[in-house]
Amino acid sequence: MDSQWQGQRRQEVINGIHAYYQQKIAQDPQAALQQIEEELISQATCQGNDWIGRGIVMETVLAASVEGLEMVRSLCLQKINQP
Repeated sequence: MDSQWQGQRRQEVINGIHAYYQQKIAQDPQAALQQIEEELISQATCQGNDWIGRGIVMETVLAASVEGLEMVRSLCLQKINQP
């Protein structure tokens, strides 16, 4: 179970990602989708490369980043698939 600071930090990261991509998705969803998917690949690589030990703070930020990117990816796909 997340502590209070983890929940707050998680939400801050997700909100920041959403705010960053909101206008990009509205203007050019195809380009935004490509950028989002590239960032997801990068973040997934980081998750798999924890050989030095990130600690709870960076693990929280990294997990929230992936979650936020998946959310905006979904929004982007909805925008692209609208009739």
